[in-house]
Amino acid sequence: MRFLKTLYLVALFSLSMGLFCGELPETFNLRDDTSNDYVSDSSAKAAKETAVEQKEIVSKQRAASRRRQVIAASPTPSAGPAILSGQELLQQFSIRRT
Repeated sequence: MRFLKTLYLVALFSLSMGLFCGELPETFNLRDDTSNDYVSDSSAKAAKETAVEQKEIVSKQRAASRRRQVIAASPTPSAGPAILSGQELLQQFSIRRT
C-alpha cells in the first residue's frame, strides 16, 4: 500500500514538473506560445458568428423602418410616434460593443 502511494506521488510530481518546466521558456521570454496551450483558436469562428448576427440585426432594423415609413405615409393621422417593440427597445437601451 505504501509503495502505491509513493508511486502515485512520484507520478504526480513528475507530471507537475513537466508542466511547469514546459512553461518556463515562455516566462523567460515574456511571450505566450499558444501552440502548447491545447486551446483551439475560436476568434475566427466568433467573428463569423458576429458578422451573421449583425446582418440579421440590420435586416430586422430595415424591415422595422420600412414598416414605420408605411405607417407614417398612411392617410390616417397618427396620434404620436410609433411605439418600439421589445427587441427594438432593448437595442435602444443597451450598449453595443463591436
